[in-house]
Formats: sequence, C-alpha cells, structure tokens
Amino acid sequence: MDFFFNQVIGDGANLFILIVAIVAGFAAGMAYTDFLKTKKEEEGHH
Repeated sequence: MDFFFNQVIGDGANLFILIVAIVAGFAAGMAYTDFLKTKKEEEGHH
C-alpha cells in the first residue's frame, strides 16, 4: 500500500497530511473533553 502513496504525492505532502491529522485529532479531543466538562457542570446545577 505504501507504493501507492509515494506515486501520487511526495514525502512533504505525507508529512503535511500527518501533521494535519494530528492537529485535527488533538482539536477533536479538546472539544470532547470540553463537552464532557460542560455536561458535568450542567448536571451539578440541577
């Protein structure tokens, strides 16, 4: 499968895609933890 990616895009593009995926995953994780925190705070007020 590795040869397919190397034919279409270069190493720089692979690195860029990897960085974008890591940043997106980190942002999703932060949003999820913020959602859980907000949900917990709302339960405490009731």
